[in-house]
Amino acid sequence: MTADGWLLVETLTEDLEPALVADDTRIREWIAPRRWSRAIGPAKAKLLLDAVRGRESARLGDTVVVVEPVRCALGGTHGVQVWIGSANAPVPPRRHVAAWDWDARTELAHHGPGLEELIFAREPGAVRVVRTPPEAFGRMVRFDGRVDYFAMASTLEPGGRWQGAVDVLGDDEQVRRFQMVARARPELRRVSGLMHAVPELGGETVDLEVAMLRAVSKGVDVGAGLILLASGVIYEWVADPPPPLDRWAVERPTIDPADLTALRAACAELVNAPETPRRLTLRVRFAEGEWIRAHAELATVTTAATGHGLLRVRPAVDGESG
Repeated sequence: MTADGWLLVETLTEDLEPALVADDTRIREWIAPRRWSRAIGPAKAKLLLDAVRGRESARLGDTVVVVEPVRCALGGTHGVQVWIGSANAPVPPRRHVAAWDWDARTELAHHGPGLEELIFAREPGAVRVVRTPPEAFGRMVRFDGRVDYFAMASTLEPGGRWQGAVDVLGDDEQVRRFQMVARARPELRRVSGLMHAVPELGGETVDLEVAMLRAVSKGVDVGAGLILLASGVIYEWVADPPPPLDRWAVERPTIDPADLTALRAACAELVNAPETPRRLTLRVRFAEGEWIRAHAELATVTTAATGHGLLRVRPAVDGESG
C-alpha cells in the first residue's frame, strides 16, 4: 500500500468482507483484509479495517485514518476512501469516486451523488438519479470486458464480481477513463458498483465492434439496440429509434406481456440458431401514452457465444405482422 495516497475499499455487499480495489492510481484486484497486514502491519491493518467498517475516521497513537464514505442513491455506502498516515502529515486531495446501482427487476440504474457530474461532466440542472441502461452504456467509447460484465449482471450469482476500465464520453465531448468495480447482489436482484476516475492510466481507445455498429446504423431510419439474449434487456442504442418510438432511447417502455414473452423466446432461440434472424411485432407504450406497434428484427452481433444481439426497430405499418 502507498505511504501517502488514498486507498479505495469497496463495501458493495454486506454479506462479504470489504476489499481494497485501488491504491492511489494503482488498480488492485480485490485485496482482502487478511492481506493488508503484509503491507502495513497487523496493528495498522486492524485500525484500517475498523475505520472502514465503522465509516469513521480513527487514531492509534501517532497514526490516523481519515475516512470518506462513497454513498449510493439508495441510502447505502458502496465504498470508502481511506488515508492512513502520521497525525502531523498533510492529507492529500482525495480521489474522485461515485456509486451506482442497477435494479434487475425494473431494468433501471440509480446514480449516486456526484456520479453524473463525474462521469458525464453534466451540469447540475441536467442531473437525474434514475436512468435507463442505454443512457449510461451509450456514452461508453471503450468497455473492457463487456461480455464478462453482462454475464455477471445477467446471472446475478452469489459472489459475482467484475472490474475493468471504461472510457466515457462526457457532455463536453471529452473522454474520461474510469475504473469500474461491480458486485452482484442476488438477494436484492441488483448490481452495485463504483466509478473511480483514473486519468493517469491512459487516453482514449475505441470499442471497434460497437464503433462499427454505430457507423453502419447512421442515417438509417431504424433504431438499433444492443440486447442481452439471456434477459432481453436493451443496454445501448447504437442508433436511436425513429418517432414515435424515439422516447425508447431515454425511457423504458411497457411492452405488452405477450410480446415480451415472444421477444425473450426469440432471444433464447437465437442463442441456439444464431444464423437465423427473428422478426416480430412489439406493442410498446410510454408513460401516459398510447400503444405503438413496432416491427422488430433480432439478430446476433457476432457469435452466439457472446450472448449479445442486435434488435432493429421501426414503427409498424398497417397490415404488417411479425
